[in-house]
Amino acid sequence: MFRWIGAGALAACLGLPMVAQRPGGEHSRKVVVISLDAFGAESLHDPHLPAPTLRRMMREGSYAAAMLPINPTVTWPNHTSMVTGVNASKHHVIVNGLIVNQRTDAQPKIDAEAPKSRLVAVPTVYDAAHKAGLTTAEVDWVAVMKADGITWRFAEKPDPDGPIERDLVVQGMVSREDLQNFGKPSQAWRDRIYTQAAIDIIRKHHPDLLLFHLLALDGIEHKTGFGNDSGKNTIAFLDDRVKDIVDAVREAGDLDRTTFLIVSDHGQQSVFKHINGNVLLRQAGLQGTSADNPAFCIPEGGFALIYQNHATVESTAALMAAFAGKPGVRAVLTPTEAAQQGWPTPKDTDQGPDLLVYAANGFSFAGDNSPEAVTETKEAGAHGYPNTEPLMKAIFIASGAGIARKGEIPAFENVAVAPTIASLLNIHLENIDGKPLSSILTENATK
Repeated sequence: MFRWIGAGALAACLGLPMVAQRPGGEHSRKVVVISLDAFGAESLHDPHLPAPTLRRMMREGSYAAAMLPINPTVTWPNHTSMVTGVNASKHHVIVNGLIVNQRTDAQPKIDAEAPKSRLVAVPTVYDAAHKAGLTTAEVDWVAVMKADGITWRFAEKPDPDGPIERDLVVQGMVSREDLQNFGKPSQAWRDRIYTQAAIDIIRKHHPDLLLFHLLALDGIEHKTGFGNDSGKNTIAFLDDRVKDIVDAVREAGDLDRTTFLIVSDHGQQSVFKHINGNVLLRQAGLQGTSADNPAFCIPEGGFALIYQNHATVESTAALMAAFAGKPGVRAVLTPTEAAQQGWPTPKDTDQGPDLLVYAANGFSFAGDNSPEAVTETKEAGAHGYPNTEPLMKAIFIASGAGIARKGEIPAFENVAVAPTIASLLNIHLENIDGKPLSSILTENATK
């Protein structure tokens, strides 16, 4: 995302539980991970993209032709993979929160306030860093509610009484009332406050690992679709926020030992029609007062999750018939078939769906109130489609201390990010799937 002097790094190795060989200190390596939500690889390939800070980092470091997200291609699952080194079949995060009441006689809900201990089934790289005695921090990262491995935090929904929040109030960056009503202003305003929080943490606490997440691009593309000037202008705004962070690291005296990793969780594509999965279930007699064993749909853009209280082979076949061949439906997968794409099954976790349905391009699953199964909508953006879709691919740029000037490198899976962070911080992760991006690290990167 930024860098005036080195290059960035990423990696994937083997391991989750952590063992550290080197504690943090005044001269230790530092890693700043900046996630620009929904920044697609397709956008980064635009030679006229207004992103001079990112372009400079690309020239001076290493960047991927694309970074491949896991399935599902949504925010929380992919951010979790980037800090665990495994896919959803192991960490069990498949939506932006914890699915609750999913096998009852009522519509399931998503709990975005669930603690990390309940939500994430495996250890993380920040857990490893914290156990190694390093200072960790997060600003607007996800799936970290009440995480023990975080030293300093400014959450997506900030705590007005938190220490970083109080610092910002004293500095006049934000008022307590603003913090209490944080969701009301624009996402761009919130991203500016998130940036100020990250700067405060960098200057005062010099974290060894900072996880930083900005959402403005995802928000604007959900509203307007992919590839238009609204998205490009938002990328220019985000590029300035990256520069702010680099400048803060420099001013804190940490630039020569900081590695910057700029990542995204997924891309985005335009949609023009909505599918209401619960309407399809009602039409098939699988929902409503006459249904003996009702099923319910959780719509998630490019996919939908179907849950049934007592799913059987026979009832699953009926669920499949409700969706297969219907307008806008790309594919209908049983748990066994979904597992081949990295999804958890009901046998693995209560989060695993009884049926997975993918939307075709141009369609997305949504919870419209219309009685129709398919409805027209103005152009909007969605993700959640199979990770093989080109527009779902994400970005990766590494720059700064310990990063070689390699230019473009081949595409790789995002489970490599956690082991790369671990290599840079000289900590160890076990039982993971990713391997470190050793080719972009200099000889002294892990010393």
